[in-house]
Amino acid sequence: PRTSRHPTPHTSPSTSVRGGLLAMDCMPSWKSKRRVLVSGTTGWIAGGVAQQLVAGGHHVTGIARRPTQIEGVTSLQADILSSEALAVIGKEPKFDTLLHLAGSLGWCTLEQGIDINVAGTRKIVQAALDAGCKRIVVASSVAVTGTVAPTHPPSKLPMTTTTPFVGSPWAYALSKHMVEELIAFMAGQPENKDVDFILVRVGATVTDPPDIVHRDGEVDGKVVSWPVEPATCAASAYKASAPKIFPEDALCAVAYSDQVDCFVHCAVRAPVRAGLRRIVCVAPRPYAIDSVPDLIKSWYGEEAAARCDMTYYDNPAHKHHPVYDLGPANALGWEPKLDLLASKGF
Repeated sequence: PRTSRHPTPHTSPSTSVRGGLLAMDCMPSWKSKRRVLVSGTTGWIAGGVAQQLVAGGHHVTGIARRPTQIEGVTSLQADILSSEALAVIGKEPKFDTLLHLAGSLGWCTLEQGIDINVAGTRKIVQAALDAGCKRIVVASSVAVTGTVAPTHPPSKLPMTTTTPFVGSPWAYALSKHMVEELIAFMAGQPENKDVDFILVRVGATVTDPPDIVHRDGEVDGKVVSWPVEPATCAASAYKASAPKIFPEDALCAVAYSDQVDCFVHCAVRAPVRAGLRRIVCVAPRPYAIDSVPDLIKSWYGEEAAARCDMTYYDNPAHKHHPVYDLGPANALGWEPKLDLLASKGF
C-alpha cells in the first residue's frame, strides 16, 4: 500500500535534533533536491532522518512493515524479507538514494541476524539497484569488528574502516560483518560500476544531553532503553568464563543529532563517487573519563591488551582521541559536533 502525508510548505525548515526530539528552524532548503527511499521509518533513527530530509525539501519515501506516519513522507508498506513485496520500489518514480536503516539490533539471534540483516539487506539493495538507484547508503555498526573481552581484543587502535573482524561469538557483529562483505561484493559487480555505495558504521546512538540514554528498539511494544554513563576502568579484567561482549559500547556513543545528520549527509550532501566507501559515526572524543589505553588494559587484562597495538596513544595528546578513525567521514565532508563527555563537565 502507498499513502502520502500532507506535503510540507514551500519554505522548507531545517531541522535540529536535541534529546531525540526534532525541532524546526526556518532556513533555506538545500539547493539540490533528491528522491530518497528510507527503510525502517517507523523506527527512532530512520524516522528522524526522514523528518530532516523532508525539512531540507527532499522527496522522501519511507518503507517499513507498518505505515510511516511522518508529515511529508510517502509511505510504502513492504517486508524487506520479501523480494515480491519489494517489487513495489520499481513501480515508484526512480529514487536517487536508498538509505537502508532497517534491521535487527544488537540483541538479535543468529537466525535474525542472517535473515534480516544479511538477506534483507541483499533484497532491498538489489531492488533499489534494479530500479535504477545510483547511491546506496547502508547502516553497519562499529561492532563489526566483533570485540569481546578478554578473548577477542581489537588488533589495533584506533580501529580503521579496514580493521578485520576478529571472530567473536556475537551474532549481531557477525551479521554486520557479513553485510559489509555483501555490499563490497555487490559494489564490485560490473553492472554496478557507476553506483555510489556508502557503509556507515554506527556508534551506540544515545539521546542528546542532558539525559544520555541508549535506545535499542522495542520488545512487545515497549522501548528498550537505559541510561549511559561515561566508560570507566573496571576493577578487574573480564574473565573468559564470563566474557563481556563489546566493552567499547559506551566509548563509541554518539549523539542522536549527530547520527541523524550523518545519515542525511551521506544520503544527499556527500560528493558522488562510484565505488565503495566506509565511514564511522561516533562522537568527536570517547565518552570516557579514563584514557583509552587504561580502559583497554582494565577490560581485557594486561596479556590480551598486549596483543592490541595502541602505540598511537603513546602521544599524550592522543590519549582521549576516539577509538575509531573519523578520517574517512571527514573526507566525505562530515564530522560530529556534540561532545557527550563535555556535557558531563569533563
